Amino acid sequence: MKARLMMAVGAGALLAACSAGTATDTGKMSAEIRRTAYGVPHVKSDTYAGMGYGLGYAMAEDNVCEIAERYLTVMGERAKYLGRGENDANLNSDLYHKRLIASGELEKLLNGPKDSPDTPSADARDLARGYAAGYSRFVTETGVANIADPRCKGMEWVRPITETDYWRHQLAGQVIYQLGGVATAAPPGAGDKAAVEDDPLIETTQLGSNAYGLGKEVTQSGHGMLLGNPHYPWDGMNRFYRMHMTIPGKLNVVGAGLITNASVGIGHTDSIAWTHTVSTARRYGVFELALDPADPTKYMYDGVSTPLDKLEVTVEVKDEAPVTHAFYTSRFGPVIETQTFPWTTTNAYALRSIPQGLRSPDQYLAMWQAKNVQELYAALGKYQATGFNTTAVDAGGEAFYGDMGMMPNVPKELGDACATSDLAKKQWAETRVPVLDGSKSSCDWKTDTDSTAPGVFGASKTPHVFRTDYVSQMNDSYWLTNASAPITGFSPLFGDEAAPRSLRTRLGLDIIAKRVAGTDGLGDAKFNLANLQGALYQDRNLGAELVRDDLVKACKASKKNSLAAACAALEGWDLHVNLDSKGAHLFHLFAENGGLQFKVPFDPANPVTTPNTLDTASPKVLEALQKAVDTLTEAKIPLDAKLGDVQRETRGEERIPIHGGAGQEGVFNVITVDSLEPELGWTSIRHGSSWIMTVEFGPDGPKSQGILTYSQSTNPTSPFYSDQTHAYSEKKWDDLLFTEEAVKAATVSTKTISE
Repeated sequence: MKARLMMAVGAGALLAACSAGTATDTGKMSAEIRRTAYGVPHVKSDTYAGMGYGLGYAMAEDNVCEIAERYLTVMGERAKYLGRGENDANLNSDLYHKRLIASGELEKLLNGPKDSPDTPSADARDLARGYAAGYSRFVTETGVANIADPRCKGMEWVRPITETDYWRHQLAGQVIYQLGGVATAAPPGAGDKAAVEDDPLIETTQLGSNAYGLGKEVTQSGHGMLLGNPHYPWDGMNRFYRMHMTIPGKLNVVGAGLITNASVGIGHTDSIAWTHTVSTARRYGVFELALDPADPTKYMYDGVSTPLDKLEVTVEVKDEAPVTHAFYTSRFGPVIETQTFPWTTTNAYALRSIPQGLRSPDQYLAMWQAKNVQELYAALGKYQATGFNTTAVDAGGEAFYGDMGMMPNVPKELGDACATSDLAKKQWAETRVPVLDGSKSSCDWKTDTDSTAPGVFGASKTPHVFRTDYVSQMNDSYWLTNASAPITGFSPLFGDEAAPRSLRTRLGLDIIAKRVAGTDGLGDAKFNLANLQGALYQDRNLGAELVRDDLVKACKASKKNSLAAACAALEGWDLHVNLDSKGAHLFHLFAENGGLQFKVPFDPANPVTTPNTLDTASPKVLEALQKAVDTLTEAKIPLDAKLGDVQRETRGEERIPIHGGAGQEGVFNVITVDSLEPELGWTSIRHGSSWIMTVEFGPDGPKSQGILTYSQSTNPTSPFYSDQTHAYSEKKWDDLLFTEEAVKAATVSTKTISE
């Protein structure tokens, strides 16, 4: 049986609003929660407070354990109830979050100037207040001892939450950089221990996505269409949750958001649809501090010795004495200490993060009110609070792409001039992380006239484009958003240009080209809702299309008895990752072992078709295939097994066949598996296609369908624990039920809650 692991850290805000001020809705909160197929809640209320109230309650019904654990995390109490954790993961998480609490940053933001984008608006506060009350109502009226989910039933860390708790969750953010480096940093000689490993950059984590914004030139209707296909973890609090938010006469938005947020983060209204993808831009930077030779807790700044601010934090640990740690902070941010960034007697490194604060709720409230992508662009520019790329379309048929959030304002010339040490130069050249000289004020981040905070690029200086044919995003940089119109001229901090694209990006662009031309076997040229869905679910494998035939020839030519069955299995494979595709799992291991060696190099003039042609002269090719054969043979898994028999998701006592495959080998419909199990194959999906949404605008309004691949609830006793997972396995879609009439006709149950 699959073990469901709850994630220790993360989660960020996917909300937003338009006006600043304190909450004005002081009336009693009330909401109607109508559930349709798959347990999807359609929440209707007259106020934002009531909307939050209904969503908080519904989300707790389905995912109380994940939500409760999120608040355990942001309150810095994981070690108190769960112990230190493996490699001190809980302890370090608590230290990090306790420091954030002790900093007073939350209180400062909540009590800021009313006209500041950093100060939550009245609507945002009402939504937060309502969510906290709705979640707390479920916990209180159910009773912790009576929670159905056995993972947190009776656990003392499950408790009601406050509005302040909700804002603390927002401030902590979804993506935390260098948590371990911040939590364990200490001056030389102060209890020295092995430095923690560096946190992986975001593109190497369990986050990714595909997105199409299809303009009127490439759709059969002449209106806009959208594909949202985030690739997020199938477990933990970064899961998506389907929802529909309606305030009559004021708001109608449907889609999905993270299970800890009262917000549709990827969805549509009657006139716009949008989605997000993980960006290549660096949303943080590092400053290299030259320390005072007499004291490693002081650094030189413009020739003046400046003490680091010291803040002591104490964390309770289950069955152990409390742990106290001293944090040191520079003008740029906290000192970090990792294997790459050591704290010595001469140098230290300070992490400077983007000051996104509490803006995200208002960002989304503003987006929901946009009537077209031009207004969406203005909303994104006002708050600059998106932590990801945004791809959008409107009913008029205009498409938009933009990486519009806050990014460190480090032009190439500043990075080149102020990355002075060998380590800094290496980081800037190889990872695009700016490690700047912290001893000179001239090396500080710049500020533009339209920057919404000091030290960030203004919205007009970020990569963005409007098109009437298409925009796309598959987690490479902005450069090849549209294959015929590359975007250029930005700082390396945003991403690379004129560089190889991933096989997934190349396939995504090829899918568009073939669909527009009508050469993909899916009917007449250009996109409609059915063939957009069909294009995703074709489950092509571009890597295999490029190399399979040459691989089989090389395999046969080797005349190795140990490869004979592999030659036959690959030759009989249909080059797809459908449930009945035989041999797809063998190719997956071949690619994972480094077998995709290309002979024809990348050509920036032909970025969609290069590199190509298997380099059969490379010994790595057959070595990778032999290793794949050995792995499957040892695991007693047939080389020609059907993918659906070896790639499955375990739910209770059943294993559900899952189609899709690895993006690295050129699969668009990404599915990333956990470890291979003997005789069984892969029985657990780690991440991949999660919330899949397709939207088509037309003269009668939007038509939208989607599926939540891992289902609505994480509670194994819930009827909504695996129903959509079965639907995904069978390549089904569900109507999002945008109109009131559609919701009424499809309602299965109704619950009205009031204070």
